[in-house]
Amino acid sequence: MPSVAHPVDVGPPTLSTHRHLRLLTLCALYVAQGIPWGFVAITLAALLADRGLGPGEIGGLLALSVLPWTFKWVWGPVIDRFGFAPMGRRRPWILLAQLLMALTIGAMIAVPDLTSLSRGVTLLAWMVFVHNCFSSLQDVAVDALAVDLLGDDERGLANGLMFGSKYLGGAIGGAGMATVVAHFGLRPALFLQVGALLAIMMLPLLLRERPGERLFPWSSGAAAPATSARAASSLISLFRDLGRAFSLRTTVFAAALALCAQIGAGVLAAVVSVYLIKHLGWRPESYAQIIGGPALIIGLSGSVLGGWLADRFGHKRMIALSAGGLGVVWFVFAAVEPWWVDDRVPTALLLIEPLLQSLATVSLFALFMDISWPRVAATQFTAYMACLNLSSAMGNWLAGALDQRLSVAAIFVVAGLIQLGVVALLLGIDPQQARRRFRA
Repeated sequence: MPSVAHPVDVGPPTLSTHRHLRLLTLCALYVAQGIPWGFVAITLAALLADRGLGPGEIGGLLALSVLPWTFKWVWGPVIDRFGFAPMGRRRPWILLAQLLMALTIGAMIAVPDLTSLSRGVTLLAWMVFVHNCFSSLQDVAVDALAVDLLGDDERGLANGLMFGSKYLGGAIGGAGMATVVAHFGLRPALFLQVGALLAIMMLPLLLRERPGERLFPWSSGAAAPATSARAASSLISLFRDLGRAFSLRTTVFAAALALCAQIGAGVLAAVVSVYLIKHLGWRPESYAQIIGGPALIIGLSGSVLGGWLADRFGHKRMIALSAGGLGVVWFVFAAVEPWWVDDRVPTALLLIEPLLQSLATVSLFALFMDISWPRVAATQFTAYMACLNLSSAMGNWLAGALDQRLSVAAIFVVAGLIQLGVVALLLGIDPQQARRRFRA
């Protein structure tokens, strides 16, 4: 895929002409996704486990939070085909989604006793679902903007920084919000999240996508030539191009890889927190502060490091090493089950996992960008991301069934076997095949 040619800097700064502003904005928008994600997956999961919910109920809540991301491919054709070109090809969608993310978190503030074990949890789960519908829309638009504007020479590093930023947001939503909830209650934590989302929205609001475009709908300006040239003429032509993009063995195997990559992690996300809190006597805030603090900082560091390593050693190789290494770690943890009562052993797992997961995920993102056709970037890349999130949801839902039939150690073994299958799928992927076809 050829490098993106950025225009010469003329006039007010824009995302296409200023590399540092481009990276800052992309990373900030990923922080915005990470804050509510960390809050739900870490703070709320630990809080609900402490109030008596089991793996099935918590897995259901986590699955509903992930479910909109499995169907976010629906947003791809809409974003690729429609928009308000005078304000940019992707920027209007980003602004709309970011505003709705803030409003849906704000709506939770009005609900009394949101985490009660009767009606409150059900209502909370569906409000989380609605929020993630808009969060997934923002993610699709941001990823499409990245495919549009990032050159080959910055794609690996940018993906590392972006995914690391989501870890940073997760640390704020996890350890940060867990501390706020412990000292001040749930509603102040929700207020802080709304403020953070609106503050981050100022970056895309005050920066044009390309020179000559409108800053606001009522401002002067016109659609940039690059925006007009890449727009699909109709939904029929868009889906025709998408079919061509997925006609290659490489792109099909990549979809299968995305569909399997997060199943093991999804299972363990629902099982581990409940086991530590209910069976090993961990306090919810202790778990949340590890997962949402040092673990996410390690994940952030791994994301940045992974972007650099992926560019240096190859995206496929880094996926194989990190995903396979994660499977080995799960096998080893299952083998040392008698030592789980020593808090240092589960803590070591909680800190090693995010490092390997972040290395694998960043490399997956870069690989999927490698084999995405810019003409249908929002739709194709989003299809891969949707498969990744469906993979997590499948793992979340599978957790309850496995918990009823297997010991926790056996569940770790199953997750490790799934990881070996993930590595095997890499044999069918040749990024050069996709690049040759799309150039032609």
